[in-house]
Amino acid sequence: MTQEEIKNNIAIKGRLKYITNEQDRKIAEFIIDYSFKDRQEIYTNGTILVPLYRVLDALIQKGEPYSEG
Repeated sequence: MTQEEIKNNIAIKGRLKYITNEQDRKIAEFIIDYSFKDRQEIYTNGTILVPLYRVLDALIQKGEPYSEG
C-alpha cells in the first residue's frame, strides 16, 4: 500500500481533515510516511500500522524530516 493509498484510506482521510494546525499536520505526514499495511493480515485484519519508534520520532522532531549529518 503506497503512502497516497494510505492518505486516501477513509479511516485516515476522515481524521486528517480535522488536523488544521501546521505543526500537527507535519507530524501526521511524518507518521503516514512510515506507516504500512500488513500484507498477510494475519493479526491486524488490514489495519494500517506504524512502528512506535516512528511515532516517537515524529513527536521529537516535530514532523521535520531526518537531517543528514
